[in-house]
Amino acid sequence: MRIYVFEGLEDLKCELESKGYTILSDYTTPCDAIICDLKNCDINKINIGNKTEGTLIVDCGSKSAEELDYILNNRCYSSII
Repeated sequence: MRIYVFEGLEDLKCELESKGYTILSDYTTPCDAIICDLKNCDINKINIGNKTEGTLIVDCGSKSAEELDYILNNRCYSSII
């Protein structure tokens, strides 16, 4: 799965990469998911026109890499408990 992780989330980038995700460095490259902190990111960079249909946008907030992995694999925000 190809993911773009916004700047400032380097710890998440490393953890998700270690779980086998391909982390993209350019936000204009088509991807399967975008991980961002909606409170602190430039929302204009989420240019849906450059994304493939069905791109999942995930607000990482206070989520752990394990929670993000669950969301990415199940494409939902439902509880993992």
